[in-house]
Amino acid sequence: MRTASARSGLTARYLLLAAAAAVCALPFFWMVSSAFKTPADMARFPPTWLPSHPTLANFTAALETGNYGRQLLNSLVYAGGSTVANLVLCSLAGYAFARMTFPGQRWIFGLVIALIMVPAQSQLIPVFVILKHIPLAGGNDLLGDGGTGLLNTYAGLVMPTAATPFGILLMRQFFRGLPRDYEEAARIDGAGTWTVFSRIILPLSRPAMAALGIITFQTAWNDFVWPLILTNDSSMTNLQLGLQLFQSSHDAQQQILMAAGVLNILPMIVVFLIGQRYFVGGLNVSGLKG
Repeated sequence: MRTASARSGLTARYLLLAAAAAVCALPFFWMVSSAFKTPADMARFPPTWLPSHPTLANFTAALETGNYGRQLLNSLVYAGGSTVANLVLCSLAGYAFARMTFPGQRWIFGLVIALIMVPAQSQLIPVFVILKHIPLAGGNDLLGDGGTGLLNTYAGLVMPTAATPFGILLMRQFFRGLPRDYEEAARIDGAGTWTVFSRIILPLSRPAMAALGIITFQTAWNDFVWPLILTNDSSMTNLQLGLQLFQSSHDAQQQILMAAGVLNILPMIVVFLIGQRYFVGGLNVSGLKG
């Protein structure tokens, strides 16, 4: 009886999870289906889930609408720059907190943890003002006045996300879980701190690095608010802003908008599929799983 009861309970859980997954997947399925529909299919009422005459013309129109190539480049630079900067800076800071001892270490790490609880929206205006008044950037003088600073630049997009408190915490937790035997053996052989970090710690940290890289890339790739605030030049528009501009135009066609949405998420899907195995392992080993 207990075995049958346990099986029925497990089946019920799987059914509940499958139902929840189906509900979450419905909007994505509708977007993909609509991307292959003709204008007549989109205007049909009641709407149909599958296109009667699938077409690839919507994807061609999405690529030709606006400045898709430039928007793609801006998104890649923003997401790629943020990812590389986080991998470098967060791994260095995480190793310092996990393996080194220095004055005020606990207080500084406490401040890093506290920053996680600060809403990102409350930081937008202070960060914008700081970037606008960077000395000797964008026509500014030594006092940071007279120009635009780092507004409408790739550096301005990447700098606020170059190192995140979550990334530092993730890498610190992972490094604390690594055994010290390899480090001690290397130090006995005369290896210095940088040699230990670069040749021993980093090769062992691929799961955590992959997890941090995927999370950072996804966050920057899907970011809409910060590029909207920092940039007012059409040449600096990323894909998310491009979608909004296309949606708000008077001649926007929903099937083309859906095709553009599918194109926008393809790089993120590819990145996740490549690092999925390391992503799950990194979160598990670092002790940050739910």
